[in-house]
Amino acid sequence: MGCLICGAPIRYHKSSRKLKCSVCGAVHETETACARGHFVCDTCHSGGAVALARAVCMRADSTDPWEIALEIIRTPAVQMHGPEHHVIVGFALAAAYCNYKNKRSYLPKLLEVIEKRGIRIPGGTCGYWGACGAALGAGVFLSSVLGSTPLKGGGLCNRLTARCLNAIADVSDIRCCKRNLGIAVRETTLFLREQGLADLPAPNIICEFSPRNRECIGSACPWQS
Repeated sequence: MGCLICGAPIRYHKSSRKLKCSVCGAVHETETACARGHFVCDTCHSGGAVALARAVCMRADSTDPWEIALEIIRTPAVQMHGPEHHVIVGFALAAAYCNYKNKRSYLPKLLEVIEKRGIRIPGGTCGYWGACGAALGAGVFLSSVLGSTPLKGGGLCNRLTARCLNAIADVSDIRCCKRNLGIAVRETTLFLREQGLADLPAPNIICEFSPRNRECIGSACPWQS
């Protein structure tokens, strides 16, 4: 998918500049814009998708986080790539975790915390920060569940994020938000099981999104059938 305004390809630049969002009009520092100069801020890019993701998670009864995530990312509200995936990772894991633990009453508050934290992870962090937002989203999920702070419990969350980042980096340095979301979900389920925190099913993923991805790496992707 390209620009939300005109469909032109998105360009990524090495330095930032101030641009006005073509949707809300707010001015932001950004390294991205489409080939025709349009810029859409992360809030406008993600808003509808995050609201939909929250609704799906609130009614989901599955303990399979990939099943929940797949229902969300199949919808037209979720673009092929975008910062909404950083929140969707945490949302899907949280819904599956609460269903597994039989703590449905805990889910609304948990989603609220994950959204507040995850929505602050900008698009493009994989290249500009050296930390894919899907992996950071997994860390947000675990820190929210454990109630960790900078003074307590952060080590386990950092280990999960590092594990997700290593698995993502082992595949390709070309971003694919769908692929990296799947990797983060899978690595988190394995990590939770190893730590004795939850026994959620680890996804066996077959990609259905490559026709929408202009930069698909094809047979090099672990999710290709």
